Amino acid sequence: MTAEGWYQDPDGSPGRFRYWDGNTWSTQTTANPQNTPPPTPDDNQPGGGRFGERGWIIALAILALVTILIVVLLISATGSMQGTGGKATEDTNSSAPTVSAWDETSTPTYTPPPLPTDTGGEWVDCPWSTGAGRTTQREGRLSSGRLSVTIPPRYEMGFGGFVLAYDFHGVSREVTFGIASSIGVGRISFADGFNQLSTTATQAMQCWSMTNHSLTTDHVVLIAGEQVTVSGQPGWHVRWEIFYEYEMISGEILDVIVVDMGQGADYFGLFLSCRPTGDPDFESSIASATASLQVT
Repeated sequence: MTAEGWYQDPDGSPGRFRYWDGNTWSTQTTANPQNTPPPTPDDNQPGGGRFGERGWIIALAILALVTILIVVLLISATGSMQGTGGKATEDTNSSAPTVSAWDETSTPTYTPPPLPTDTGGEWVDCPWSTGAGRTTQREGRLSSGRLSVTIPPRYEMGFGGFVLAYDFHGVSREVTFGIASSIGVGRISFADGFNQLSTTATQAMQCWSMTNHSLTTDHVVLIAGEQVTVSGQPGWHVRWEIFYEYEMISGEILDVIVVDMGQGADYFGLFLSCRPTGDPDFESSIASATASLQVT
């Protein structure tokens, strides 16, 4: 015998509960079974009261008349009490609860609806740097302040800029139509609120991936952050892999290295690079450039 209590409504209505008193279901329902008391006996009876003895006699008489009427109709339609129809179908009706996943050992609890996945947030543009400066470039190298890098073969000047940094200089090499591998260096000003290597590198990667690439699907963090040293100066390296759905290549690997320029500097040195995923030639070029990073 199933214990009395509130159970998920047998009619399948989501979030609705009906009371089982050990014999019958209540007419009353609730969406909050933990704070709703059991219905009183009057709640389950039409008109607010129980049938008296006379009421039961009248009900039985009506049931008998209905039964006789059904039998007469069946005899008239078939000419036989037994009829000639096929096999009787299984009676699936039952006075016992028939809800799915019935569990008599636990008390039903209210399950709140899932929270929405859309937080209502909006994309924002990367901040523009307030710094000013212009480093003279030397043949074969990119320089920004005290940070410089060797330009690999077949990379040419023309990589525009990066709004988070100032005094930015870059080169690029075409991968396919409209897509290029790029290398660049710049300075990130302390006056813009950047004062920690790891935080600056992560924020630069977020800005780099969103504003300079056709980011259409989720990225994969290959290096969440690792300490590096450039000419004895501490730095922080972050690497992501991004993927494309509508481009001529499947994706790119992005690197960001932020370097402490030492005492007296009011900026971090920034190195950026990107190359197509799974291309050994471009991979070798970026590796050689990264190894050539230097603080003078």
